[in-house]
Amino acid sequence: MASKKAVYFFCIDESKDEVAPKVLGKIMETFELTETDIEVDGYKVLKYIDEASNEFYFVKTKVVICADYSSYLPLINEYFEDFDIAAMVNWHGGQNAPDKVLCIHTVGDLASARYSRSNPVPSTNLARALEHHRERLNLEEFKVTTEATHWSGIVYDGKSEWIEESKLPFLDIEIGSTSESYNNPVAASVIAYALMDAFASEEKAPTVLYMGGVHFEDTITNAVLHKSHPVSLTHILPSRWLENEMYMGEDARDYLMKCIDSIHGSIDGIVIHEKLKREIKDHVEIIAEILSIPVIKRKALKSPESTVLYQQ
Repeated sequence: MASKKAVYFFCIDESKDEVAPKVLGKIMETFELTETDIEVDGYKVLKYIDEASNEFYFVKTKVVICADYSSYLPLINEYFEDFDIAAMVNWHGGQNAPDKVLCIHTVGDLASARYSRSNPVPSTNLARALEHHRERLNLEEFKVTTEATHWSGIVYDGKSEWIEESKLPFLDIEIGSTSESYNNPVAASVIAYALMDAFASEEKAPTVLYMGGVHFEDTITNAVLHKSHPVSLTHILPSRWLENEMYMGEDARDYLMKCIDSIHGSIDGIVIHEKLKREIKDHVEIIAEILSIPVIKRKALKSPESTVLYQQ
């Protein structure tokens, strides 16, 4: 089995990020890290090699990278372009945001149809590792949840085209959504251990593009975390960002194919929420026919073992 590489980014200024410094601190306490020759923001990048010779790199930054992506993008492309997976560890917040959650999501901007590359196998390993270590460490008051694909750089006036200027498959891994949760030491430990499990399995679960529903969709979360018949974690496209001319008009299929093309190994099916608008469903059916893949209803995904994904 060939060794693989992951890189993780941590803003270590606690006045800007209450989560990342605690997670990195736990990693440094628990695992034997070494310094590399790579330097970012005046800090040496740290490295860990596991028993399977997989390499994990830990990058300290002065700000959350999405807040100054134009500065970090050249460094990302110079040092980490060929890595298998990347993640920014930080906090989740926002109006009406759920509390006591461990969030994981892919990166993309639906409004401009620009999507980070997605690598489903390590992404799924990370999501499932969050759940495994949450249970192992008895963090019962928290739940692991997937989140709709988005890029926080937009909030900081970042240009969406920057998303496609990196070949790295990117994730955000977060603790939400109050200061009490940000400072929960067990939650930090869960993420610290989970990050080391990105390559724990090479088994590829069926990959589906999930379309419709809300920002936090329990159906896709439960399917990704399913004990025996999971689906892979990749891009998740919620209704509120799909229901516009871009994804309902004549060019919609081109935009959706851009998303699908960003997923390593493509997809095995498309899952649609029952409330997704008819115009979007029509485009989905045409894409599914072109790709010779099934369209699966959301309710069917509640029992993934009974879907065509596992009956083929």
